Amino acid sequence: MTKVNVILGSTRKISIGKRLFKYLENSIAPLIAEREEIEFKFIQLTDYQLPFFYEDVPPINNAHRTLKPNEQQWIDDMQQADGYLFVTPEYNHSIPAVLKNAIDFLGLEGAKKPAKIISYSDNLRAGQFGGEALKPVLNRLDIITLPVVTTIGNVTYNLDANGFLIENAPSAEYYQKKLIDTLHEIGFYSKLLKENPFKSFND
Repeated sequence: MTKVNVILGSTRKISIGKRLFKYLENSIAPLIAEREEIEFKFIQLTDYQLPFFYEDVPPINNAHRTLKPNEQQWIDDMQQADGYLFVTPEYNHSIPAVLKNAIDFLGLEGAKKPAKIISYSDNLRAGQFGGEALKPVLNRLDIITLPVVTTIGNVTYNLDANGFLIENAPSAEYYQKKLIDTLHEIGFYSKLLKENPFKSFND
């Protein structure tokens, strides 16, 4: 079965991203998973307790790393996925430091695998600069980043603290369709590239 990791890019206890994250996990992912045989693994960076990146050699150039168990678990979980969905807010026109730090621990575990980005905020701009700032970071690791960022604004106007749509929410129907299409898209490309992996010209 094709596996897609859904990664929440914020570790704040009161992050509004948790509303969106729960909505994806409880309401949207089951629709796609059952029909299209996609396994979505929902990941919060707090599960790994990663320190600030400290290795002397960049992971992309270090084939013989020795990591602590929690660090290795992060690497293994990303290695085992066929695709990625990053859910990120915008911090000062970029991504949160915790998300960048977690990505810095990666080498080429995601090479030639697809990634889709969702950005979010509690206003109409929907964290768009955070989503755009994440693209080159992922591209540096040879992850195939899908070009259009899914933007979700006014989160608290549409989703409650448990991740359910608020009754008569202004953008409920629009965001529901948008997120279904987003998970369908990353599922499609994850399955496509898993079944048709890129090979170098000389292989």
